[in-house]
Amino acid sequence: MYCRCAVLCIIKIREKQQTMFTAAKWQRIQSGFRGPEDFYPLKHVSHREWGRGFTPPDSAVFGINIDAPKECERTKFSITNLIHVTDCKGAQGILTDKCLKEARKKQIGEDLKLQFSWWSVQVNQEELKVRREAVAEQLRQTMEEKGVSAQDMGRLRDSLLEQFLSSPAFLETSCYGNFKFTYKLNDLIGEYKKSVCKGEDPELRVLGTFKYDIEIMHTVVVHPPGVTIFQSCPPLPSEVISQEGTEWEWRPESTGSEMRVLTQDGDGSWRVSDCSPDCRRWDFVSFAFYLPDEKPEFPVPLEYEHLTVCEMDRSQRFRPLCTYKCLSEAGKLNQPLLGPDSAL
Repeated sequence: MYCRCAVLCIIKIREKQQTMFTAAKWQRIQSGFRGPEDFYPLKHVSHREWGRGFTPPDSAVFGINIDAPKECERTKFSITNLIHVTDCKGAQGILTDKCLKEARKKQIGEDLKLQFSWWSVQVNQEELKVRREAVAEQLRQTMEEKGVSAQDMGRLRDSLLEQFLSSPAFLETSCYGNFKFTYKLNDLIGEYKKSVCKGEDPELRVLGTFKYDIEIMHTVVVHPPGVTIFQSCPPLPSEVISQEGTEWEWRPESTGSEMRVLTQDGDGSWRVSDCSPDCRRWDFVSFAFYLPDEKPEFPVPLEYEHLTVCEMDRSQRFRPLCTYKCLSEAGKLNQPLLGPDSAL
């Protein structure tokens, strides 16, 4: 009788832990080689809500009140693809299995760790080029109004541009490895529907916001219907990402990790200077595909046509030795992975 009661008690505790995803405050969930990792559940936190961690959004350079940035001032990007980045060992495993099977547990609360397949949004390079040109024109107009000479304008504009659309979310380089798998967002959701949801439509909700030293990750959880763990998570859309039919739109606030201003010296000359804060956090969106314990794999078909080799960001090369390869070395390793007759 005692054993039976003890077992029932344990089951009830576990059920409670699996449904208590309701805390609406920052939680320190770990500290590692990336520095501290904080988590704010159930909400995609805006830059103006960070308190002591406040970071000026992109709009601040154009004189907009940074304490209350308007939603209409957010940069908008249409999103078609997601990417999953890994190292050589991970890529080899994926290509051998022709799918992504393994998943790591992620802590999303004091007593809650769950398995997810993680993917990040990818901005179309052509759209990015158009946006850069629009920002450059805005800067040109600003400097023209301030009386900056045509001779100095190009140099100053290029320096100011470095704080926009320059975060890892917009670069070809990677923070996590040299091998990048790309998949269409809607097709990936379709594969999840077929394999994990057994043909039922998955639910997409706001999991929360992860905060690091210089980055913010807004996370969307994708899960089968009826999973009680995420019942408190608000359904999409959020201020950050939305869906209309098959179209997706991402609206970041901070697209760079630097903050610079245009200043005038006593002799009337202009220069670009760092300001306070001179470093800011950049933000991006990840999709976390929930993998139940009884089926901890997401057999999405991944083959060589989904893979590209990329350079790894210089600041991230301190990671374990198996993670980083120079671009030429990664390219050589790629051929044995794919086979002698394969090409990217």
